[in-house]
Amino acid sequence: MLRELIEETRKKVQELEEEQRKNPEFSRLCDIVKLENMLQNLEIIEETGALDDLREKDLDMLKKCGSKLGSTLCGILRHHPDGIGVTMYKQGWVKVNELIEKFNTFYCNKRYYLTLPVLMEVVRTDNKQRYGLKGQLPDLMIRCRQGHSIPWIEMDYRQVTPPDVLYHGTIRNVLDPIMKEGLRPMGRQKVHLSVDVPTAQNVANRRSSQGKTIILQVAAGEAAKDGVIFYLSDNCVCLADHVPPKYLSLHRVYV
Repeated sequence: MLRELIEETRKKVQELEEEQRKNPEFSRLCDIVKLENMLQNLEIIEETGALDDLREKDLDMLKKCGSKLGSTLCGILRHHPDGIGVTMYKQGWVKVNELIEKFNTFYCNKRYYLTLPVLMEVVRTDNKQRYGLKGQLPDLMIRCRQGHSIPWIEMDYRQVTPPDVLYHGTIRNVLDPIMKEGLRPMGRQKVHLSVDVPTAQNVANRRSSQGKTIILQVAAGEAAKDGVIFYLSDNCVCLADHVPPKYLSLHRVYV
């Protein structure tokens, strides 16, 4: 089944690349980037052969605790690798074998755990494509593709010309400071921007317990012309260091 998915994904990438050459579109570029990185992960996962060793016990654990396991893993890879004593390299990579060992030692009393098959299944099924893989066993490495707060991390984001409009989901309580100071990373390395309203709304919903959610419209094309640099992560999140307030407007308020 994995081989079929790899071939299907490779074919789709080739079709989109051909369309992109004829008629470039930012949304299609995003689709290509996401599929290319999904393909890379799938090929590495297949090469490990780890999914052949995935047990019913593992699948049951992932069904019950997969969300918590994923959020814990992202917390380590984005913010606190030192919390479990795992070594992180300059572009956010950690060694898979070390991660598994240190994770299980630190979280030995939890209902979730990591093995190579479990970790490969977490990567394969992550609908946000938050994880990147590179290398081969025993030197296989993993990282989160964006969202880091560690100041010394130097991610290799690609610089892009953005679409005319991007969106940012947040809450009403922070609107006034944003409209005075612009969008700032606020604990992360970059400002996160969405290519469409539904995605921005999903982002805003994560903070809905703190107040009414809002969507800001970002005049990204105008900002880029004025020198604001935009980046694209491997899972197709648009990023910037700072977006001044003159490029922002209120798009929608949700009750």
